[in-house]
Amino acid sequence: MQSIDFAATVDFVERFLHTDLRLERIAEHTGYSPYHLHRSFRAAFGLTPHAYVHRRRLTEAARELSLTSEPVIDIATSHGFRNQQSFTNAFTAGYGLSPALWRRTRPFFPLLSPYHFAEPEWEIGRAADGFEITDRADVGRLLPLSHASVDMLPVLVPEQHTEALNRLLDSCRVLLAHVDGHPAAAMIVDPGNGHIEYLAVHPLARGSSVVRALVDRARRHHRRLSVTTFREGDKADLGHRRALLSLGFGPASLRTEFGHPTQLLELDPSGGPL
Repeated sequence: MQSIDFAATVDFVERFLHTDLRLERIAEHTGYSPYHLHRSFRAAFGLTPHAYVHRRRLTEAARELSLTSEPVIDIATSHGFRNQQSFTNAFTAGYGLSPALWRRTRPFFPLLSPYHFAEPEWEIGRAADGFEITDRADVGRLLPLSHASVDMLPVLVPEQHTEALNRLLDSCRVLLAHVDGHPAAAMIVDPGNGHIEYLAVHPLARGSSVVRALVDRARRHHRRLSVTTFREGDKADLGHRRALLSLGFGPASLRTEFGHPTQLLELDPSGGPL
């Protein structure tokens, strides 16, 4: 599939997000077989069409919970869930809180924003492993990357996130992987303890080795690296934990950040080159 086909597929999904969007229907619209669509979509974006639809529906439901007083059952059925119980189960698995508790205590943030990419961004996916890594970045480049990869960040309040990024950029080591100036992934490492304070990967780069390249570069300066990610079995995780474990990170202490259960992973400093 070409970028124009993926863009048309996402546009179709977004227009009919709250209708019956089984894989067969999406495939019929695209002109590809369900098998080919499933395989190509996952290779391009790092998640299946079903996962994309599911997370987008939860995101829009969360928006309504935060911004309206509509009954939960009405929000559930209008966003494609069979009943309130199935919606509650899915919402709690994705956001970590029941719909009722979310409505009372949390500001809205997207579990997954719509995948609408500018034409130059598609070069990120075509690059495979051809990334340039630099040690300079600014908030203007990192904030769009954060929004694109928001499922890696359980909470993203723009004003607070901007302030946090500015603090990190002033005191930490920055590594930015890009393709012709378009950010594909970024890592910010605390120089004192080697903890990866920020790691964001553009959806179009998730099938590449960009995280491995960033970790390999960081190890030149930091004997020990650690990172906080999802706990095992967290339904909000699209595979980030598995990707980090495949690089040699191992489970360490359990944590809770922004009210979300997480876990510290540590990279064995005695390990060989990645």
